[in-house]
Amino acid sequence: MSEPTLQYKSSRWIDLNGETISQCFVYDDAQVEVIVENPMRKQRITSLVKVTIYKDNNFLPDRYVKRDKHIVTLPPLSAGKITVPFKPTYESGYHYEISIENERVYSQPKGFPPRLYASRRNAVLIVDEPLDKITSNPGLTVTGRLISAENGEGIEGAKIGIYDVRTLRKDYLIAYGVTSKNGIFTISDVKSKALRWNKKLRIYAKFFGDDVYKPAVSDQYAINIQW
Repeated sequence: MSEPTLQYKSSRWIDLNGETISQCFVYDDAQVEVIVENPMRKQRITSLVKVTIYKDNNFLPDRYVKRDKHIVTLPPLSAGKITVPFKPTYESGYHYEISIENERVYSQPKGFPPRLYASRRNAVLIVDEPLDKITSNPGLTVTGRLISAENGEGIEGAKIGIYDVRTLRKDYLIAYGVTSKNGIFTISDVKSKALRWNKKLRIYAKFFGDDVYKPAVSDQYAINIQW
């Protein structure tokens, strides 16, 4: 007869307040909560409980990103809880598997209960409306601010590109800069190949996005060029 082991009872994704979650932002703190129980009437049981967290992949096998092991001891007819902290660093779905004494007892399905999806935050790109007329020399200076859509705080160190709008071809990157501590950017001497033959320039600013924030695009502006 094999040695008795703890039994799996339930599990879920939770936040730091113990609330069930199915979504969070990248780099937020999340946890896997696991409830196990000892069904024996007289016997105390100690078992190895292992929780493996996987990052979902569409075309390749899911890749595990964290594995936690816990030695759990429970008295007869009792239940115990373990929590596995997790901080997602990629925009993706995540799920987990649970093993007791190296035997898989639960694998989170793709349906219900929901897996965890970690997304990047939204950003808002605001351009200070430029002058509607400029001279070809010295050109155009574009200023603005990149802020978090969640709390309105400026986003520092973000790369901002200025694009020339093309009708039949891909929009052309003509200049770029980096935001300061409060999210402000100033991009001077903005020039375009369009200056050589056109009298009107249409531009917009674009934040390229990073591991924390999604890309963002400003409104477009039409500027008359005076030679």
